[in-house]
Amino acid sequence: MLTIDWKERLNMDTEDYLQNKLPKGDYDFEIIFNAYPERVNGKIPAEVINHVAGTIVQRLGKTHELYVPFYQRLWAKKGDYGKIAFTLIMSKLLPKKPAVYMPLFDEALAHADNAEVLMLMDKVMLPLLRKHPEKYLSTAYAYSVSKNEVICKNGLSLLVKLIKKREDLIPTIMEHFTHQWSYPLGDTVPGHVMMLKAVAKQSPEYYLKVWEEYGSSRDPQIVELLCATVTDYIPQIEAPVELWTRSGNARLKKAATAAYKIVMKKKGA
Repeated sequence: MLTIDWKERLNMDTEDYLQNKLPKGDYDFEIIFNAYPERVNGKIPAEVINHVAGTIVQRLGKTHELYVPFYQRLWAKKGDYGKIAFTLIMSKLLPKKPAVYMPLFDEALAHADNAEVLMLMDKVMLPLLRKHPEKYLSTAYAYSVSKNEVICKNGLSLLVKLIKKREDLIPTIMEHFTHQWSYPLGDTVPGHVMMLKAVAKQSPEYYLKVWEEYGSSRDPQIVELLCATVTDYIPQIEAPVELWTRSGNARLKKAATAAYKIVMKKKGA
């Protein structure tokens, strides 16, 4: 935990850096905190980097747009410390000027590994989605179908985390997914299954509404999706699943048979 004395020193050193080095294009921000004595696994604690990054944003005030190249350098050239600082800075600035900072954020995502994408999604996008879903849900949807597997996986996880925080958004998000069910889903099928399973866990009532709407379907893709989410015995889904097991469609019957076995096992039959 940062002491008051160290906070004061970091604040002074940040002020010096902003006045005398950053305006000259000196992006070596490590000079602010390198003297901090404590290490966690050989590294300066993230708390220190976040304090410095937060102070930078505060001190820059309305001039923050002048230093876009600095933020880019933090992510691209300043290692783990730079990435932590970039993430904190984006969490503060992106809501203020999405047109300026969303491209920087997406560029960082495009060159991030799994842990880095997770950090960006959790620290920047999730808070934005919780506060302003009307502005950022379309972005999250785009991430969930990205050709970049790491972004796609974490984009889906982001939506799952969102419905855990904002259960009221389940109808909106599921409407987006179910609208696609009448069209070939291809490689995105696992994502749809993941979302529906998350809904089943978070809101069993809404999960049953989905079954009520689609439980009479004969579309193999829809049946496969629904059956893939069956993990327990729910009385309301037993009948439609049992009916599907007697279908003449091979795909439909295969999916239903596997689901029906789970239903009966959980029922104790």
